[in-house]
Amino acid sequence: MKQVILNIALCTVLIICFSSCKNYLDEIPKDRISESTYYNNLESAQGAINAIYSPIRKGGLNGPYFLQMDIKADYGYGRGSTAPIGEYKTLDQVNIARTDGLWADFYRSINYANIAIEKIPQITTIDEDTRNALVAEAKFMRAFCYYHLVINWGAVPLYLDTRHEDTKRAAVKDVYDAIVADLTEGENSLPSTPAQFGHPTKWAAKAFLAQIYLTLGQWDDAQKKALEVIQSKAFSLVGVSKPEDFDNVFGASANGTSEEIFYLKFNHQDGWGWPLNLLWTATQFAPFGNYVIYETPDNPFIRNWNDNDLRKQYDLFTEYIDPATGKVTPLPSSTPVLCSKFRDPGATGITGFGNDYPFLRYADVLTLYAEADAMAENGPSALAIECLNKVKRRGYGYPFDVASPVDYPSTGWTAESFRDTVLQERGYEHFMEGKRWEDLRRTKKAASVILHAKGIAVQQSAYLWPIPQQEIDTNPALSPDDQNPGY
Repeated sequence: MKQVILNIALCTVLIICFSSCKNYLDEIPKDRISESTYYNNLESAQGAINAIYSPIRKGGLNGPYFLQMDIKADYGYGRGSTAPIGEYKTLDQVNIARTDGLWADFYRSINYANIAIEKIPQITTIDEDTRNALVAEAKFMRAFCYYHLVINWGAVPLYLDTRHEDTKRAAVKDVYDAIVADLTEGENSLPSTPAQFGHPTKWAAKAFLAQIYLTLGQWDDAQKKALEVIQSKAFSLVGVSKPEDFDNVFGASANGTSEEIFYLKFNHQDGWGWPLNLLWTATQFAPFGNYVIYETPDNPFIRNWNDNDLRKQYDLFTEYIDPATGKVTPLPSSTPVLCSKFRDPGATGITGFGNDYPFLRYADVLTLYAEADAMAENGPSALAIECLNKVKRRGYGYPFDVASPVDYPSTGWTAESFRDTVLQERGYEHFMEGKRWEDLRRTKKAASVILHAKGIAVQQSAYLWPIPQQEIDTNPALSPDDQNPGY
């Protein structure tokens, strides 16, 4: 059975009843655990680390986050209460409540990370290297949360300790500086291989740094970090020769594959909710689905996606086998194309999908390097083109290390033309992984691509989510003037 990060709640400080008797106050409680006595061994340190994952795994990154991201991609459309997301303007109250929930989940995890960062170094029964690795993991996860905050809210309060003082919005640069500092410690102190799948390694920190530097336009640094991961030879793409082979990458039983760098882990008992939003009610792909997000065949992204691409064959479906009749049945015209990428025929319930969230995989590193190299060198090197070709070859079912008929040409590129090609290839490769909208946004191509694909003008308010009103009301360091445009 897949190893899963346990949801272990952090022990909090218990209220000590005051008394006039000093001796009573000095006694160590025999029937309760205090914060000062809880953090005293490896088990409690690991519990502090595991608690960091709980709010994001059970909250926003269980599904709501991806609705907000992939409905805004050029290929996505929302149904029902999610439809306003795809209008590319100020969110309605229903979806504001959802983004407010995401904000809360990320900051809960950050709070747990800060507790771990402060308490674990005090545990003298753990050797120094282990303490450093655990603290580095907490910092990696703090960076993970701040990354999702800064790309979606911009300037945000920056809490790097547990003092909980009211904090104003930190400049975007300051947030990224904190992320880089945390990930730099990660690449120095995290292990090379995870003790358990779902925990970060030094290579995950380097890959994440490459992504951050690419977002910041620091091409040389992004190129360097991605290359370090590539040259480590610690990862490789999973071979594919037919569409169903992608089960070995995205299926519910895939775990610890050669291209896994950092995934959030789920299983049938503690499942991922995102696949439910993609699938039809009951098909050969899964017994549950609410088809909240869909695609259309005339959308340029879908229409121009080559039918010979095995990723398209695996990721999309327009008909299904009705389990009641056994007949092949077309999807209704209201949702004519749906996504079957994160399929799980063994799902045990609407929250029982065993697929993992692939935040960073080797295909990310190859395409990050390809883009960074082209931008740094004013055109792609042979290695950058080969990295991109590896991803495309695998997508079409060819051996990824051997030249193929679908290879991109070796000459004739400018930095921008190659970058556009990388972005499109990333769109196919990372379909419905919550990455397409951010790629379009960070490269400032969102407005033109969305206008071409959907005929919709992207309003300024669509680029950032609103700071929760409760945060503005209760944080004296914030005022209504701190709100994002359009809210």
